[in-house]
Amino acid sequence: MGRLKVVGSVFVLTIFLMACGNNSESSGEEVSIPEDPEEVSGDITVWAWELEANFLEQDVLPAFEEKYPNVNVTIEKQGVDQVYQKLNAGFSGGGSGLPDVTQIENSRINSFSGQFPQGFTNLSALGFEEHADKFPEAKLEGLKDADGNIIAMPRDLGPVGVIYRTDIFEEAEVDPSSIETWSDYIEAGKQIVDHTGEYMLGSYDDTLLRVMLQQQGTYYFDQDGNINVNSEEAQRALETIGQMKDEGLLTYTNDWDGHIGAMKNSTVATQPDAVWWGGTMIEQMPELSGNWGMFPLPAFEEGGARAANNGGSALAIPEASENKAAAYVFSEFATTQEELQVQGIENRGLFPSLTSAYESDYFNQQQEYFNNQTFYSDFAETVEDIPPINYTSDNLAARDIMESQLEAFLLEDKSVQDVLSDSQEEIKSQSGREVSE
Repeated sequence: MGRLKVVGSVFVLTIFLMACGNNSESSGEEVSIPEDPEEVSGDITVWAWELEANFLEQDVLPAFEEKYPNVNVTIEKQGVDQVYQKLNAGFSGGGSGLPDVTQIENSRINSFSGQFPQGFTNLSALGFEEHADKFPEAKLEGLKDADGNIIAMPRDLGPVGVIYRTDIFEEAEVDPSSIETWSDYIEAGKQIVDHTGEYMLGSYDDTLLRVMLQQQGTYYFDQDGNINVNSEEAQRALETIGQMKDEGLLTYTNDWDGHIGAMKNSTVATQPDAVWWGGTMIEQMPELSGNWGMFPLPAFEEGGARAANNGGSALAIPEASENKAAAYVFSEFATTQEELQVQGIENRGLFPSLTSAYESDYFNQQQEYFNNQTFYSDFAETVEDIPPINYTSDNLAARDIMESQLEAFLLEDKSVQDVLSDSQEEIKSQSGREVSE
């Protein structure tokens, strides 16, 4: 939906603004977004963590201030957990102490919108629908509230592929282009173990399971919000992971630091995960430059889906903001300007959701660290095929349960069926949700 021109240079959109509590009533406040950038004014505060905060402050802000000279933006860099703790406290307190704009992960936004249904501003009502076709469907679907309204503007994305050690593959005489299915991946893993003694992959959480579920078009919950853990897709995924374990291809890496160590020390030959790992690798293991590449996620069957997403965030405007016009134009500017999105990946390794950025020269450049492969372009080719999934407000609880069950599966030989049935019952008990039929 485009903005509605009312008088002169002012767009006036009337929405009934709600307080942040679950039982709040409409305030009837009118929000006006001027067409003339110089008519937008006032102060706004933005919360973001590490790389995104640097992107907003160093890449976005100078250009924004040039266009909107009368808006004063304060970027407050905070830790991820700190942002969520403060958001929860602010929403619980009726909006007190909240910023005008906040970074939030796709996987977390439903947790907040479920607990605080009126906590975030309805951006569809403010005109963001005019930008909807600029972003992948899978990204936008994860940023909608229960009524289907967009409540956050898409920023970065985490398309998934298999990042692999080119030198280890060469030593084992494995051609990555021959790996089209998970069966192919397992056979290649056997060859790598036999020839090099290294593991094919490491694991310490539920990432690989979630990736395998999404590529099959499902998740821990179905599109209606019902529990979908004990499904055919989940059984297929877990059996595949189990085969990797039984064949001696998978090593349990304990935690994030252990996982980084396994990659840095050449203990594992592949990392099936998101594009953002590239930035982590360049920073944490620069000595391995030229020894990494990427090939598409294997399918479960020939010709099957080879796309999924892990991670990514967005910019949301708390309903309590007292300057929604400035908050809106800042968030819009930070998410829809192609040049800035390219700067974000070039300077910070933040893969944008704005699809037009994928046509830029930078995306098509060969990346020295990744064996001169067009690393980012290769990931971009998978984006339009990423299936949308429904995280629901119980995503975090479900993930905690699944990670605990997966640990028992990998370390204690718990059976596939016991993992799935026990997980289903635990999630049902904690969430009160129905089980998908």
